[in-house]
Amino acid sequence: MPENNEKEKIVSLSKKAGEIAKTIKLELLPKIVLPKAKLLEIATSIEKKIYELGGSPAFPVNTCLDNIAAHYTPNIAEESIFPEEKILKVDFGVHIDGYSVDNAVSYYFGDNDDMRSMIETAKDAVFMAINNIKPGIQLAEIGGKIEDFVKERGFNVIENLNGHKIEKYKLHGEKEVPTSSKTHAPGTIEPGEIYAIEIFVTTGNGYAKSSDDIRIYSLMPELPKRLPIRVQAARKILNFISRNMRTLPFAVRWLLGKFDSATVKIGVATLERQGVLIPYPVLQEDVNHPVAQHEETILVTKDDIIILTAI
Repeated sequence: MPENNEKEKIVSLSKKAGEIAKTIKLELLPKIVLPKAKLLEIATSIEKKIYELGGSPAFPVNTCLDNIAAHYTPNIAEESIFPEEKILKVDFGVHIDGYSVDNAVSYYFGDNDDMRSMIETAKDAVFMAINNIKPGIQLAEIGGKIEDFVKERGFNVIENLNGHKIEKYKLHGEKEVPTSSKTHAPGTIEPGEIYAIEIFVTTGNGYAKSSDDIRIYSLMPELPKRLPIRVQAARKILNFISRNMRTLPFAVRWLLGKFDSATVKIGVATLERQGVLIPYPVLQEDVNHPVAQHEETILVTKDDIIILTAI
């Protein structure tokens, strides 16, 4: 019985999180994702709305421009804007009690037809992949289908950014949904599992490289009960993260809303040095090679695939 109750809870709360994501995409994003909008205002407006609708952000809202593919969330007081000649990827997640959904949409307001085609290709590829998913399918089969579909449209997938199983308080579970035939992805898709189907399309070589820019971290999933952390600032930050985010990703700017800058700087540096935090560097394609992204979260049942975030 407890196992059945847990399954029902996963489905119920994931669906609720999905409804929040859909409401934001339908009602909020068209009002705030506009040319010359500040990236910080886009991110904070989405995060605020998630709370208002009864959820919590599953990770900091990503606002990635042009060749930046992932892990870019605006810093506090950042003035960067959304230029109409560039693609903006808005990637956000919602969780309720650790049960999460993850989704992303790309925007472009310029006159370049290739940029529009990239965005359309990323979205179409996601739904093509979902239409080919069923219980028991080998994960490795999916990557080749996605890669072929995108190449037929004249673009490349970013092969080192894949879809992923979602587990409680764990956005990237044990299984990956590949977007390339080159990616080793063991296992099969099983009923009861939740996956983020995520595809990045580019005119570049199809590989996202790490930069030195780190704005997002998460707590290591398994830590000893007693950590020898003697720096008071680090203890304060660790206690706050453990209590509020657990192992879900967080932004440095979130901490700056709760602590002074010196405490955050010393605390984060200490925890990272001691191996307590996982850093997520900003990932980017080569300059002059823009990236489009689309992502939806699905629930796999015995008989069907339910898209939790699609509008």
